[in-house]
Amino acid sequence: MKVLVLPLFQFPTGHLKVAETIEEHVLEQYPDADIKIVDFLSYCSVKLEKLVSGIYLKGFLGAPFLYRALYYTIMYKQHPFKMQPDLQVLSYYFERKMQKFLETEKPDLVFCTHSFPSGIISSLKQKGRYQRFIAVNVYTDFFINDIWGKHGIDYHFVPHHEAKQKLITKHQLAGESIFVTGIPVSTTYQFPSPHKAERIRQVLVAGGNSGLVDSFDLISAMQKLPHIQFRILCGNNEELFAELQKLHSEQIVPIGYIHDPDELNKLYEEADAIMTKPGGVTISEALQKRLPILIHTSLPGQEEINMDFLLEKGLAIVINNDQMIKQLKDEATILALRKNIDAYLQEITCPLEAAIHNAIKDTGRKNAEPVHSLKAIPTVYH
Repeated sequence: MKVLVLPLFQFPTGHLKVAETIEEHVLEQYPDADIKIVDFLSYCSVKLEKLVSGIYLKGFLGAPFLYRALYYTIMYKQHPFKMQPDLQVLSYYFERKMQKFLETEKPDLVFCTHSFPSGIISSLKQKGRYQRFIAVNVYTDFFINDIWGKHGIDYHFVPHHEAKQKLITKHQLAGESIFVTGIPVSTTYQFPSPHKAERIRQVLVAGGNSGLVDSFDLISAMQKLPHIQFRILCGNNEELFAELQKLHSEQIVPIGYIHDPDELNKLYEEADAIMTKPGGVTISEALQKRLPILIHTSLPGQEEINMDFLLEKGLAIVINNDQMIKQLKDEATILALRKNIDAYLQEITCPLEAAIHNAIKDTGRKNAEPVHSLKAIPTVYH
């Protein structure tokens, strides 16, 4: 059985982490599967991938207002920007590349963890150009942007029931093809952290690699809470790591890049809350660990829309430097966050391994029976 998983870009992103999670789950159940993670943009052209990823990173981090305008113009047109660029020539180019790629690989099953390859595959399948595989969308944010393919895609793994209802009502998709799996996270993080008291004593701070801790105003606010330890994930931000080390503080502890998921899971287990940006995968890891989520800042586009959802559902609070002391001492708010997280997780009705098993069975391959029993998996409600 040949399985392809298609994220976007070669540098670490949430789309790649979800792709690796899909690979992990497939191989756990079907160790003989021939599975490959492919950045389709790099397949088209390595130079093109470097150009587009460079523009993406510079726009995302360096020109947020421009990126926001482009995102709401092209990716999520429910917002006020109504201009629709003509991408017909580019679509023709990428469809030809995708068709050649699929004919070469001859997959039985394709998982898309980014909207770009999903949209191309959807277009090809609707045109009848390539039908011989099962296509699955695995959504990596708390909303569904306009680029994701809807029709021609066989299954959809959605983050929550509202996303499922939108696909049914707005796009007239069959409910049987949509599974509420939540945003997939590694099995390393699937079990909740030990029960903790409402009082916060340790906060894990994520996002240092992409500018969350970009001002020492935030550090100053942390220092006013001496009874709370802040562990700051610096990622590849060596400058931030060095600056925080100079503090020689037991209260503010910098942590370098973490390769081992078990090590990160240990930090989740020891934390009472997480301060982060509203990226889909990091937030989903925190939800699985039942950690109260404190949003300090958000990047433009998808993170802003994620944040709107999280705040509406009471799954996170926005924290600011001036009010941090009051907010982190508010035990009632922290308790409410934990209750809302429990309610959200209870609405995830389909374990990821069950959804994957269903998609693999639909390929009709003889080796579709898993190695491990699925009898312990809860009933799937469509």
